[in-house]
Amino acid sequence: MQLIHRVLVLLTAFVALTAGTIAPASASDDDYAWRTDASWSADRWGFTKRQCVSWVAHQMSQRGVSLNNWEGAWGNAADWDNAARRMAHPIGHTAVVGAIAHWNPGESAVWYPDAQTPNGTLTAGGDGHVGYVQGVHPDGSAVVTQYNLGGDRAYSIVRVKAPRYIYVRMTAPPGATL
Repeated sequence: MQLIHRVLVLLTAFVALTAGTIAPASASDDDYAWRTDASWSADRWGFTKRQCVSWVAHQMSQRGVSLNNWEGAWGNAADWDNAARRMAHPIGHTAVVGAIAHWNPGESAVWYPDAQTPNGTLTAGGDGHVGYVQGVHPDGSAVVTQYNLGGDRAYSIVRVKAPRYIYVRMTAPPGATL
């Protein structure tokens, strides 16, 4: 009987520790060069450090894709869907690892606050929001890493179904458009 109790306690602890994908995330997941930078200066891609757009540019560079704001005129997150169309990057509604999750200003998306049940909404601020898709669940929701979701310039991970995904230099899933 004690063995069963111990197994149940360990199983419960394991589930509790692995179920959440909500902010703030572990610093060990954050390989961003400017994670402690307190300035509001530009990163090497022309985006403001510790903002969502800079994080995505950093993640894309890890994939070998340059999102240079000086050359591409990506702008703030609110402009990214229009910039993607202008540069002929497909946009769609299917999460794919390596894609960019995108919200226009004030736009909401399904959010999984307990990492299992879609019973919340994530709403972008006045400048929109972008994040990097790190993983995809069988139901189509995405594990998205980002900076500055809550206006605090912090790193976080959420599970969401973003309003749209931008596919930069990758094969777009069926249904994506330019």
